[in-house]
Amino acid sequence: MFTSGQFNELQNRVQEVIHAAQARATARAKEFESEARKLIDVVGDRAQVELKSFLAGAKSDTRESVATLGVEIEKLGKRLQEIARSATESLPNGKDDTAGFQPPTA
Repeated sequence: MFTSGQFNELQNRVQEVIHAAQARATARAKEFESEARKLIDVVGDRAQVELKSFLAGAKSDTRESVATLGVEIEKLGKRLQEIARSATESLPNGKDDTAGFQPPTA
């Protein structure tokens, strides 16, 4: 049987272990969030460059080529929406600190 002092000591030790685990988990989650944000930035930058090249090409292309370009841009938009949704779903409670940001709708 535990004495009151032993029980308090055990309780304090358990709380210390829990707090240490929470601190490690929080630090790791922040690392993941940082890496995810960097990845989203890179994907967004690449999408912008690709869109600009599509638009530049559309100025001199035929009507059929422009229609094909429209289909490709629509595919790109849908893919970006999927990425935004999956990034939002992976965040705790579906929230992040980019308040007011909403992905474009197709």
